[in-house]
Amino acid sequence: MDERITELETKLAFQEASLQSMSDEMATQQKLIDSLLVDIQQLKKEVRAGQPSPMMKASEEPPPPHY
Repeated sequence: MDERITELETKLAFQEASLQSMSDEMATQQKLIDSLLVDIQQLKKEVRAGQPSPMMKASEEPPPPHY
């Protein structure tokens, strides 16, 4: 009987550690998602405001070196 209780306690401890690890990872992922959402909102504002793109227009790009 003692052996079975010890085995159950060991399994419970492992499950608790696993749950804590998953919870920590989910919190990290949620922070990243929140940060990305803020970035997307900022990009939307910039696009709607019509700010010029940092990329060159096709007509302004120099020709490739093989021309």
